[in-house]
Amino acid sequence: MLRSRLVAGCAGLAWACLLLGTEAGAQAVALRIHPRVGDTLHTRLDQRMEVSASDISGAARGRPLITSVTIFSRSIVESSLASSSVVLTVVDSAHMRSNDSHGAEQVAAAERALEEQRLLLQLASDGSVESASDGGGRPVSRDLADAMAAMPAAFPRRPVRVGDEWSREMPLPSGSPLGSRGAGYVSAHFRLDSLSRGDHVAYVTMHGDIRPASGNDGVQLSGSISGAMRLDRERGWMTDSQVTVIVRSLVTPPPGSGRAAMRFVTHVTQRLRTMDKR
Repeated sequence: MLRSRLVAGCAGLAWACLLLGTEAGAQAVALRIHPRVGDTLHTRLDQRMEVSASDISGAARGRPLITSVTIFSRSIVESSLASSSVVLTVVDSAHMRSNDSHGAEQVAAAERALEEQRLLLQLASDGSVESASDGGGRPVSRDLADAMAAMPAAFPRRPVRVGDEWSREMPLPSGSPLGSRGAGYVSAHFRLDSLSRGDHVAYVTMHGDIRPASGNDGVQLSGSISGAMRLDRERGWMTDSQVTVIVRSLVTPPPGSGRAAMRFVTHVTQRLRTMDKR
């Protein structure tokens, strides 16, 4: 479980693949993926996850579990067409820490699994994942593909102006680092806040809710997500993004199991930065 959550923590890597394009001479800008072939984006991802548990009365059950990870990676643009782009993401190094002394072996194993991981993503112009495979050309699970893409179908299909807003819904990967005991989805709202002089840099903010999916028996799920992104439109790359996620879940065991209901709160903060390498 810990390994799958940490691997899905790579989710933020694919934010580096997002692009803001523009129509020359127009005030509206098109938000789409269309990077330049041969470009390499060097990124640093910092993520901290804290999971706390309590009984139904609110009394804490043990100390919070805190896990942090720092991942250095590079994304190489292999092809770029009007409708989609192919990007190879390579993890160069991963450093993980946890306050769970009993999970040291799991943390070490997850760290080894992340290092030198390679994932080939075909991304549609709106940001959704069309296909994904590992370094050996084998298809990967939909959960991992969506996790690596972070925000599938995040962009609108129409040009937008400063102040315009748009919405997207996306599932929470079952192996996500959110600690949510049950399936859910994100209902996110985006806003183009501003453009720099010359429209070279775009600033986008987002906020939204986390809601349970249908058939989520025994689990009540809720939460929120917020974030801000800075996009270098000249390079076509995300240069900085910060996201905060809070998930609250109430897990009710089946009758006769002898186990008590438990509450879980998961707080994830994530920052992805582009390093100054070209």
